[in-house]
Amino acid sequence: MTPQDDSVNFDIIESHKENIQALPSGRSARKLAELFSPLHGASSSRQALAPQLTPTPNPTEVKSVNDAIRAEYEAELAAYSPEEQDDPLDIYDRYVRWTLDAYPSASATPQSQLHLLLERATRAFVGSAQYLNDARYLKMWLHYIRMFSDAPREAFVFLSRHQIGEQLALYYEEFAAYLEGEGRWAQAEEVYKMGIEKEARPVSRLVRKFGEFEQRRAALPEGAEDQSNSVPVLPVVRKALGVKSDPFMAAGVERLPRDPQAPRPNMGVGVAAAGPSKPKSKLAIFSDADATAQQPALGSLGAGSKGWDSIGSLADRKKENTMEPKPWAGEVLKAGGKKPVQKMQVFRDTD
Repeated sequence: MTPQDDSVNFDIIESHKENIQALPSGRSARKLAELFSPLHGASSSRQALAPQLTPTPNPTEVKSVNDAIRAEYEAELAAYSPEEQDDPLDIYDRYVRWTLDAYPSASATPQSQLHLLLERATRAFVGSAQYLNDARYLKMWLHYIRMFSDAPREAFVFLSRHQIGEQLALYYEEFAAYLEGEGRWAQAEEVYKMGIEKEARPVSRLVRKFGEFEQRRAALPEGAEDQSNSVPVLPVVRKALGVKSDPFMAAGVERLPRDPQAPRPNMGVGVAAAGPSKPKSKLAIFSDADATAQQPALGSLGAGSKGWDSIGSLADRKKENTMEPKPWAGEVLKAGGKKPVQKMQVFRDTD
């Protein structure tokens, strides 16, 4: 291949750059040029006239080609068996990367169907120990969090509870970057330190990112950092509330002072004591501060301590905002009319 054939014509990308959605990992200039090039799927006669023509690719033709490629991936997913393949994630990985390349300006729109694909891919391997620290699987989660998640912090906590990306520096870098963007500097620092303590790979890059974070934090004007975000970044996994206990009778816990409004014996004049009064039962209120052993921020992930088994889909989380269809029979359409305006009464003197 000659150097002339290996070059990329950036003039083709220039007219589309405003509509191309950026990715943290960047995009291939060659693939973008091939996608927007008039030679993409053109005939030999049209290729000969290409230097004289600068047409825009036909959207109908592009949609037909993409639908055909999508059908091939769907057929491959329908035919594969996870038990008989060494790398079941490979199909989803190629499928997601093709979608990001095929829809550079519409990755987060229903046209690309990317959110449905990412939901399928991420849910399919949540309980797979093979992909807990696979960078490809973690990147799928990060694409979903950046483009579609309505609660990014909860999604990062979900990954931590399921130990997804626990040994990858990318997880801690992305989580800390999100918290930094939200102004939660103390929590971002905690995430960096967690990753360094776990020696998430590559450790050298994570340490470098943490050093850059400290420089940005030191450059903040005095008082700009929100001091209200000193709570742990990952909620403590507390014990079940169903365990009944009396915190007021436990050993080592001081009894509460007597209620001044509680009835006392021999209260009043001429009233004989009927016997020793029974202690009034009090309502035991659970508090995290009353726990005997506080767990660390990440917690020991034992059985039943992951919080939830599935993060759900966008459709499930937005179902309260969707009105169910109902028949029109008997419905009355209110027509907009002018409301009668009460006129101001004018006082008249009868004299």
